[in-house]
Amino acid sequence: MNLKPNQMFLVTKYKTQAKYFEEKDLRKVLGEIIDLDANYKIGLIDLEVGLEAILCRYCSK
Repeated sequence: MNLKPNQMFLVTKYKTQAKYFEEKDLRKVLGEIIDLDANYKIGLIDLEVGLEAILCRYCSK
């Protein structure tokens, strides 16, 4: 892949942050984000409220 320098910077930051979580936890968060996306698209939840709820769930641990 030919990534731009700013894209490489972000990838490096994401990889560093991911090391603080176990794979099962990352999969769980990703699943919640996928569910949020689906619910947002059909009008069941506001995107900002959903993201804040997910963030609060994991920042309070």
